[in-house]
Amino acid sequence: MSSHDLPEPLVDQRLTSPDLPPACIGFDTSLSCRLAQAKARLDRLEHDHRSRDHSALATARVEFALAARALADALIARGVHTHRDAD
Repeated sequence: MSSHDLPEPLVDQRLTSPDLPPACIGFDTSLSCRLAQAKARLDRLEHDHRSRDHSALATARVEFALAARALADALIARGVHTHRDAD
């Protein structure tokens, strides 16, 4: 099927998740990037069985915990914790 066979032209549409609270729209991604980088470093150190640097592994675990906490604090400050009813 070629693009000429399409019944209607495709239109770019911005899709948002229905579960995404308004507090997350426009969220500063620097905290998310910090968390992702910390997790990637932690994963790399945990899977490197040739060199078990326990000090580096402990530091990576602490950084991951701090990054997760910073992101959670920012989300709570934006009211995300009140988005869903308690289960």
